[in-house]
Amino acid sequence: MRGVARWTEVHMETGLAPNRATGWRGWIVAVSVMGSLGCASTAKSPVGSGRSDTALEQGPVDDTSADADSADAERRWTAPCPIDQIESRMVDVGEVTLHVGCMGDGPVVVLLHGFPEFHYAWRSVMEQLAGEYRLIAPDQRGYNRSDKPDAVDAYALPHLTQDIVSLIALVSDHPVLVVAHDWGGPVGWLVAHHPEANIRGILATNGPHPARFADLIANDPAQRSASAYMDFFRSPEAEAYLTPERLSSDFFPFLSDADLAVYTEAWSQPGAITGGLNWYRANRLEPDEMAAVMAGVNPTVDVPATVMWGLDDDAVLASNAEGLEPWVTDLVVETFPGVDHWIEHRIPEEIARGVRELDARAAQR
Repeated sequence: MRGVARWTEVHMETGLAPNRATGWRGWIVAVSVMGSLGCASTAKSPVGSGRSDTALEQGPVDDTSADADSADAERRWTAPCPIDQIESRMVDVGEVTLHVGCMGDGPVVVLLHGFPEFHYAWRSVMEQLAGEYRLIAPDQRGYNRSDKPDAVDAYALPHLTQDIVSLIALVSDHPVLVVAHDWGGPVGWLVAHHPEANIRGILATNGPHPARFADLIANDPAQRSASAYMDFFRSPEAEAYLTPERLSSDFFPFLSDADLAVYTEAWSQPGAITGGLNWYRANRLEPDEMAAVMAGVNPTVDVPATVMWGLDDDAVLASNAEGLEPWVTDLVVETFPGVDHWIEHRIPEEIARGVRELDARAAQR
C-alpha cells in the first residue's frame, strides 16, 4: 500500500512500571537546572523486566580494516558471522574507521544505535535474528572503539549519514534493511533518503525522522519541552557530570550487572563521552538546518518503511510517529502502550518480528 500509513496499536504485557516524572529525560532536566554540578541526582529511569541475566559473549576484534582493493579483506567482510556471539571488526568507511559488531548469516540488516549506546544495544535483537540474517551493528562515529574526530562539525548529520552509506556498500552487494533507534533514527532516515544508499527498507524504533522532529521542535511545545535536556548535553559541563558509571547506571538500571559492565567499558573508551555529546552539539535539529540537510538528498523515502514506537517515551514523543507522509511513501506504523524509549531492550522479539515483516514487504516490490 503506497502513500497510506497503516497504524496498529499493540497491547502487551511488558512488565514495565513507567514513571514519566522520573524517566531519564526528567533526570537529566533536573541535572541541567541544578546550577551546581556538585549536586547528585538520585532519579532513575523506569525500571522494567529488561533482558538478560548475563552479557552476550563477544568474539575477538579483527583489527584489519576492510579494504575495497583487497580481495582477502573483502572476503572476510562479506563472509558469514558467528550465530552464537558478536564478532568485532574494524572497518574503514572513508573519513573514519568504525568498530562493528557482526552476528549471523543471511541477508544483511544494519542496526544503528542512539545515545548513549553502542552496537551492543542490539544484542537481544541480534540473538533473535542471527539464524536468518547477517546483523551488522556499528559503533557509530564517536562511540566506543570507533574513531572520534576532534572537530564538532565532523559529527554533522551529512557526515554520519555518509559513514553508513559507505558501510552498506562495503558489507553487501545486495540492498540491505536498516533498523534505527534514537539518534540512529535521523541517520537511518537520511540513509533511506540518500540517492546512493543500497537499501530496500527501513525500520525506525523510537527513532525520529529529522525533518518531522525539527518541525515539532519549532511548533510543538510538548516536544520542545521534552527536548530541553539537549541544551545540557551541548554545554561544556556535560562531560564532567556524565561519567561512564552514571551514564550506565542512571540510564539503564533495568540491565543486568554483566550488561552494565559492558556499557561502562564502552563509555570508558578515551573520548567516547565527548564523541556522543558532539552529536548534539553539531546538530540542533531546527527547521532551517534540516531543510539544508534534506536539500542534499532525495525528497522522499520510496522503500518500505516501518515505525515501531513505545508510547511511554518521554524524550522523543509519539507525535514523531505521526505526520510522516510528506517524506515516506510506503509506511506502516505500530505503537506500543507501556513501552518507553528503550524499545529495543524492552521488546526485542517485537523488533525482530518487525524486521521479518519489513523483509517480506520489501520482497514483494
